[in-house]
Amino acid sequence: MTGEALFPLFGKGALTIVENITDYDKPFLTYEEQMDLMESRNIIIQNRDFTRRALSGLSYYTIINGYKNTFLSQIGTDNFIEGTKFDDLYTLHMIDTNLNTIILKYILFVERYLKTKLSYIISENYGVYTNIEDLSNCNPKDYLFRGNYSRSAYGRNNILLRIKETLTSNRINPSVAHYANDKNHIPAWILMTNLTFGLAIKWYSILKNDDKARLCTEFIPESDISISDKKEFITIAFSLLREYRNRIAHSNRTFNVTGLPVLPKRQLLTLSRNALSPDEYNKNFGKSDLFAVILVCFILIDDRYILSNFLRDLIYILDPYKTIVMNRSTILKILGLPENLNDRLKQLLLEKFSDINVNQNNIERT
Repeated sequence: MTGEALFPLFGKGALTIVENITDYDKPFLTYEEQMDLMESRNIIIQNRDFTRRALSGLSYYTIINGYKNTFLSQIGTDNFIEGTKFDDLYTLHMIDTNLNTIILKYILFVERYLKTKLSYIISENYGVYTNIEDLSNCNPKDYLFRGNYSRSAYGRNNILLRIKETLTSNRINPSVAHYANDKNHIPAWILMTNLTFGLAIKWYSILKNDDKARLCTEFIPESDISISDKKEFITIAFSLLREYRNRIAHSNRTFNVTGLPVLPKRQLLTLSRNALSPDEYNKNFGKSDLFAVILVCFILIDDRYILSNFLRDLIYILDPYKTIVMNRSTILKILGLPENLNDRLKQLLLEKFSDINVNQNNIERT
């Protein structure tokens, strides 16, 4: 090694590795030193033993760096507002972690709904046979035949190829392997179990207009919304859920996620049944954030038992902290959720399923 950079320098502050560096940006710190650093940045440590155990299990980076923007006196600095407690950061991390698990769970239900409805329509219209070896998808008897899908759909042939290639990859699941080895065909509902949410969405995107309209109407049966509006909402809603899930699945926060697809206003306000107001939407609330994700799940999941459980799960996680104030904000405000979240979702359930009994005994934790 000559002391020259091992990697290209792309600009000021870019990573370079030099043999004689002794003053590292992020040197190793013991747990005691980490706590001293926190105190130097205005973080109050009320119990050093508890804090040390938290740092040894969850790490300084996870707890402090992951949630510091909520408590900084000025963004871009490392100084926390007066009165910030380590316990606040720890509590916010635990709420966020539990909420992460719940949101992922119900996005998965939407994914299952899509895959089930999609495979049903394809199987009913185009059969249950596909030739694993025919990567060109030129056989009219194959449900992945190009002619079964929209000629104008962007990337149609490549998407069909990617779907077919999952059947011969090294990552096929036991269900697909069983059908490949012990059955004489692999139907779409089995193939679907081997696809990612993203690839299932791409499969949906290349459907012919009639097939796409049918699937959208199954998700959104409301007659006062046009087919074109349903298609627009479904496309953006799927994209929102996929991108949001990808972000939080890699240990990112469930709140303050930016750069997400924006749900169309007219359809969202109609389908959310007053759970979101026009004024809130105009203020960028509920259209591309955590609340938007929750609303999409409530709109697309057509099962009152699942949605009642979703609401119960949210109540179980959030209610114990509803009176806690951090940096002059409630937990719900920090998460970007309405203060009356429970009431809004209960009312949405009542209107979505007119015969459902949504009351305290039915959905709140005992």
